[in-house]
Amino acid sequence: MKTVYKLIVKEYKLLLSDRLGMMLTFIIPLALIFIWGLVFGKIGSGSQKLRMAFVNSSDAPISRKIERALDSSKTFVLLKSYEDEKGKRIKFDTSNVQDYVKRGRVSAALVIPVDAYTDTSSGLKLKFYYDPKNEIEMQLMQGLLQQTILSEIPDLFLQGMQRQAIKYLGADSGKALNEAIAGTVGKYFKIDPKWIKIPSLSDTNNLGGSDEKERNKFFQNILQLEQIQLVGRDIANPWATRSVGGWAMMFLLFTLTATSSSLFDEKKSGVILRILASPISRVQILWSKYLFNMSLGFIQLSVLFLGGSLLYQINIFSNIFNLALIIVAAATACTAFGMLLAAVSRTAAQANGLGMFLILSMSSIGGAWFPTAFMPDFIQTISKGTIVYWAMDGIQQVLWRGVGTVEIIPNLAILLGMAMLITSVSVWQFKKGHVF
Repeated sequence: MKTVYKLIVKEYKLLLSDRLGMMLTFIIPLALIFIWGLVFGKIGSGSQKLRMAFVNSSDAPISRKIERALDSSKTFVLLKSYEDEKGKRIKFDTSNVQDYVKRGRVSAALVIPVDAYTDTSSGLKLKFYYDPKNEIEMQLMQGLLQQTILSEIPDLFLQGMQRQAIKYLGADSGKALNEAIAGTVGKYFKIDPKWIKIPSLSDTNNLGGSDEKERNKFFQNILQLEQIQLVGRDIANPWATRSVGGWAMMFLLFTLTATSSSLFDEKKSGVILRILASPISRVQILWSKYLFNMSLGFIQLSVLFLGGSLLYQINIFSNIFNLALIIVAAATACTAFGMLLAAVSRTAAQANGLGMFLILSMSSIGGAWFPTAFMPDFIQTISKGTIVYWAMDGIQQVLWRGVGTVEIIPNLAILLGMAMLITSVSVWQFKKGHVF
């Protein structure tokens, strides 16, 4: 047993002496747990700051109360105006707020129409315009929106149900029903009856018949949230169209990192020395690697999108030119990233370990796995410094909205700018001779 103990101690000494092994064992998992904890912790805490355009066209007191409730909410940030091309602030109205959503400036807009709540209304009418480019974000936003409205203005239920009871039973019978229930509940639960003058839920079966649709309609009329999808209605497979870009980028980064770190294997096997013995310069070797990886990245992304088209009916051909531009820019940036890993690492193992950490981190915060809107503000800011964020955004613009070349120029410029900057650092590092 003593021998086994010494062997175990030896294994721990080897692990502690291996910085890469320690990083793969502890640092990378802890870093990813920290990132995921920030994301999912924010989802559960209800403290997200979800941006939503807002228009209030109603003069009813209840509409002003809703606006105050949403303004003071920890969940939403209401955008009531936007800045045009000349830098002028323009207030949202029912027309331009829809265009703002369609152009992808914000995911959703809430409109309180002029007739949202009148003296004869039995419920509150709202319009919710949305772009479900991130399905999880949109489902969460709709649920939190309804929760915020109803939790902040509970008297809406009371007024609406009272009016519904009077509508179906008549003024005298509806009033009598409310008073009878309020008196009974107040007697046994020791509360003021005036706060509970609402119709009995069990009696709603008799309000217009026992049909299930009638019963559901009774409650739906309390809060009539009309949901209008502005983008993506004609897409055959929304889930696949939304997801393909993130997964494609992650796999591309892994592939190009592996091919770039192959320089270490070539050095170890002596291939690099034999090539350098011929009339071939180091610059030519680097260019050959760079262009090979770019072409490989383009081919891989093209095959992945073609596979998505065949398997999941993703429409890649209606905007194929702009998709090709994004693919080229993304492949260039990812190639530069792979070459940088090879330049700053001393072994293939270091390059692969560092690459795994950076790729998983960029995928996590760049929107490849879940919407960036769920993340804290500082993480959202950091995410815009990643290749994954701009590549995914460009792919979604092309496949989800079908935008033209002008709209994706910022994505192309940032991806190619990242590639130039990273390549400059890589060349500077390669001159130090770490690899060859």
